[in-house]
This record gives sequence, C-alpha cells and structure tokens, in this order.
Amino acid sequence: MTRRDEVLEALREAGGAGLSGQELAGRLGISRVAVGKHVSALREAGYRVDAVPGRGYALTGVPDAPLPAEVKLFLRTTLWERLEGGGETGSTNADAASLARAGAPHGTAVLAARQSAGRGRLGRSWESPTGGVYVSGVLRPALPPAALTGLPLAVAVGVADQLARLGVDAGVKWPNDLLLGGRKLAGVLLEMSAEADRTAWVVVGVGLNVVRAGDGVEGAAYLEDICAVGRARAAAAVLDGIAEGYRMLVEEGFGGVRSRFEARDVLARRAVRVRDADGRVLADGRAVGVDDEGRLLVEDSGALVPVAAGDVTLRG
Repeated sequence: MTRRDEVLEALREAGGAGLSGQELAGRLGISRVAVGKHVSALREAGYRVDAVPGRGYALTGVPDAPLPAEVKLFLRTTLWERLEGGGETGSTNADAASLARAGAPHGTAVLAARQSAGRGRLGRSWESPTGGVYVSGVLRPALPPAALTGLPLAVAVGVADQLARLGVDAGVKWPNDLLLGGRKLAGVLLEMSAEADRTAWVVVGVGLNVVRAGDGVEGAAYLEDICAVGRARAAAAVLDGIAEGYRMLVEEGFGGVRSRFEARDVLARRAVRVRDADGRVLADGRAVGVDDEGRLLVEDSGALVPVAAGDVTLRG
C-alpha cells in the first residue's frame, strides 16, 4: 500500500467526521505538506475531498472508475497482489507485457477506464471508449504453451460466471467473446512469451462494456442494460473471472472448462461459417461444441472439422 493509499484509507475510515491535516500527518508519520500533496493527487484522480472548517479533510465522494484502491474493495480472489493504473492508457495489454518483461510477478494487473490504442485479436484495433473497464493481468504458469490453448475460453467462462453474481447472464462465443442478447459485451485477448516447453509469462486482457459513452458502440451490449454497477465493481468481477478461469484450467484441465463452456455456448447447434485472417473459409456447417484442445467443432458436409483459430459468423 502506497502512502497515498494510506491517506485515502484513513479518510475513508473517518467518514463524514473528517481528519485534520495534523492528525493525518501524525498518524502516518509524514509532514502536513506531504498530506496536502497526497490530498491534491486524490482530487486529481477524481476523489472528492472537502476541506471542512474545524474538522479538516473529509472524503465525500469517490469516482466511478476502476482505480486500484476502489477495485480492491470488491475483489474476492487473492491472486492479484499488485494493481496498477485505473485512468487512461494506450493499451493495458501493452502495459502488462512491459511489466512482465521487466520481471513483474504473477498476479500483477493493469486497469484502465479508457484505452487510446486498444488491441483485439489478429492485430486489430479495439474500440475502448470511456464507459468500459479494461483489465490485463500477468500470469506465470508452470505449464508449457500447449497446455494453455484453452485459456481464452476458460477466462471467458470465468468472467461470465462472475458477471452472473451481478445478475448478468452472458453467453460465450468461441473463441473469446462474451455476448448479451446477441451483442458483444466483452472480449478476451491473450499474449505470451514462451519457448517450446516453457511459458515465461501470459498476459490476459479483458475489455468489458459497462455504461454507454454517447450513443455507444454499434453492436455492443452494456452491463447497464441489466443492472446498475460501478466500474470498480465491474473490474473486480473481471479480475475474479480471470482468476477463476485460470484456476479451473490449471487444476481441472480443459475438461472442467469444457463442461462449463457448454452451458454458455451461444453457437451450439447453429449454422456457422468460419474464416481465417485472410478471409478463406475454414469450415461451413453446424457448430457442435469444442474438443479437448478447445478447437471449435463444425459439422461440414458430413465431416467433423476442428478449427483452432478463426472468425465465426452465424448463417441464417
């Protein structure tokens, strides 16, 4: 916990009674000037800290943003030991990858309320307006890369299960999307550094639509369509979901993931067309679930075609 976090927690505990600068300085062992600087920084981050005559500083409002100090209040898992960010950044995945390359430990996460250079699958840009939460976590699994092919689906299922605690019944679309009412609610993106038999690190990124910014994004769904939830709580649900999906894959293997995915599979028994990054058709038929490696299975002209990667569109 940083000194600024300590100032925030002291003000949070004091509530409307407030604390004087002198009392804060004495309690934390810092100068009153330092207290003033930390209070100013909290205000810049969006906290409302009033100066009340005769009482000192009083915390009277918190921002609707995925700030680490707020997200921690809602976390259920103990996986995430270090939270960074919370405001605007280029890409949380890029930030997390930089931290991973610099030696950041397992359980480090980067949060953002907006991304200016978000990334999606196959190098595409990811629209990341204000109103969503963007989360990327650093994992260091003691597993070879081949054992992690099902991680995107495991994370999607884990996040969907955590959103269910908020009353949101999201489906999972292979390979990495969460849908609500047929519209995209969230997406998962993995990046890793690995050798043939060893994984150095994996960055798991999730972007979740919470509230609309302006008219919203075409084809998108939002948590606010179902429930009123702050972005700190939504970010905590995402982090808990990543942790649950990771645990499930590591402890139960893809068999555990597969059974839970099937309960949320929005493509099951539907006519689909799967294309590769260049637009070539890989399979055209009826989706019938996934195999033990997380590949989509498509009944195509009497044959069962496994697809490891591709873009899926519904037909009819």
